[in-house]
Amino acid sequence: MPGWDYAFSLTREAVKAATPPGTVRLIEHSATQRNGKYVDRVVKFPTPTADPADPLNWAPWMKTACLMTVSLYAFVSNFVSASLAPALVIWNVEFPESARPFQDLTQLVAFNVLLLGLGNMVWVPLANVFGRRPILVLSAMTLFIASICGAYTTVFSHVLAIRVFQGIGGSVSETVAPAIVGDMFFVHERGTWMALYTASLVSGSVVGGISGGYIAVRLGWFSIFWVSAALSGITLLCAALLVPETLYERKSPCLPVHRAIPRNYRYWHRTTAPYLSLGTLPSMHMTLPSRFLGSLDQDLNMTWYHDSSSCDLSSADTSSSIDAPRFSKQGRSMRSSRRTTAATARYPPFTYLRSLRFGMYRGNLLYQFMKPWFTLRLPSTWIVMLQYGGLVGGMAVISTVGPQILSLPPYQWGQNSGLLFIGALVGIVLGGLYSSMLADERLKHFAKHQDHGFAEPESRIPIMLPSLAIATGGLLVFGFCAEYPGKYQWLGLEFAFGMMAFALVQVPSVWFNYLIDAYAQLASDCFVMTCILRGVIPFAWTFFVSQWIERDGYLIPFGGFTVMMGVFALLIVPLIWTGKRMRIATARFVVANQ
Repeated sequence: MPGWDYAFSLTREAVKAATPPGTVRLIEHSATQRNGKYVDRVVKFPTPTADPADPLNWAPWMKTACLMTVSLYAFVSNFVSASLAPALVIWNVEFPESARPFQDLTQLVAFNVLLLGLGNMVWVPLANVFGRRPILVLSAMTLFIASICGAYTTVFSHVLAIRVFQGIGGSVSETVAPAIVGDMFFVHERGTWMALYTASLVSGSVVGGISGGYIAVRLGWFSIFWVSAALSGITLLCAALLVPETLYERKSPCLPVHRAIPRNYRYWHRTTAPYLSLGTLPSMHMTLPSRFLGSLDQDLNMTWYHDSSSCDLSSADTSSSIDAPRFSKQGRSMRSSRRTTAATARYPPFTYLRSLRFGMYRGNLLYQFMKPWFTLRLPSTWIVMLQYGGLVGGMAVISTVGPQILSLPPYQWGQNSGLLFIGALVGIVLGGLYSSMLADERLKHFAKHQDHGFAEPESRIPIMLPSLAIATGGLLVFGFCAEYPGKYQWLGLEFAFGMMAFALVQVPSVWFNYLIDAYAQLASDCFVMTCILRGVIPFAWTFFVSQWIERDGYLIPFGGFTVMMGVFALLIVPLIWTGKRMRIATARFVVANQ
């Protein structure tokens, strides 16, 4: 039976040959002839259907517009969250009659960050039932209305309530938005596009941190809400006009087989369901070389897998199990053209007006609210939760405490205290370049050097090791420079903030791709649990950091944060070595809950 004992009892050769959910053939060796030589070809996965409404088939302009919109949404939601941090020190100056201790003012950031995570407990299940498009529009509308209301109140408790609703409205940008990116792009493309999305996600906090103080000083404290309303209004308009529904249900990714293939090929079986209920680990995906595709009939519902009675995983070779007949290039082309034309004729054209429609309903609402909690049985969910939560917590603490430090002697930057975020901006640029250049290239490089051309989600993970080490060191550097201020210590504060930002761009980008690649439709449920802890850890760190600093100074609190972040970072090591075995152990759960 597939399980932990079974997965960890397999030999290395068996693990290498297994294809649990997430393992796909990305490289087809010697598939294309070029300059008289056979060269490798990148296989597009998931396999798009003939339906023009399939997000994988969308026109490039539509994909780009959709990506830029969800990236804008991520930018705006984090801008709204962070822009108030440098303005906290101005509250008591502008409203002396409602003066508050700084630890109370930090609640305006802490509760917003908390709801940025917890809001997804409601939004994501609704998106899984009613589709991603209506939830994206509704959440952007919530953010827009809350920002307008915030501009008309001067009572601290009312402002705190507004910040809660702003957090709820912006929370979708960190769950549904990355799922949309995963819906539109193939496996070998997601790393680059996800890096752009996460760079927008983090840069919103940085730009908000830089500009929030200037807006509050020059235009008035509550002008921050007017700026937030303008940005969220633009986001709402773009979401309504440029983001079609991306939740698209495809058939099983296993390739069907032509009736003419002799029955003595023991690996091919007829089935009526896309899910596999086997006594041992199923081999989930298969991609045939392009020279065999001419023999396939897409209307047949047949699939391929290894059975426990007929296959030994240690000796399985999925790349050469079938000795299918060859077909001429002209015959393949004619058959492929007829098949494509016939398949396309069954689907209506995907016009712009059609892309604006709402109305999806998938049912099982109660189950969708429970399903995210089931993903806690996946070890990678816990690792992503802790690492992402720790990174966001570190950024939230620095963005809250840093401007206060620079507004006091010996720095006394005043309204310029938001310039602390310049260091983070540099880190974002470097982290985005690092992730976009390495994430997809490492995946393809790894697959190219595998006998079967398999791409494993774990192949991207090692590129996070330097980033996690840099982020952990950044917390300690900030603590030292804050504890021992001096004429040039602000450089250390800037550098430490940049170290954190570098990791916060790169680490979530890789993890979001990993969850999408490994768990497909379960990824959005994993995002819910990830964002819950992403809200809880920053909330706890930000809520208590002022009291802790007042009692023990800066070094001890940031030393504690460093230790916690270091422990979270080390959790990546077992996943690098045993990640595929973990996916084998949880394969039945993943397949049954897609």
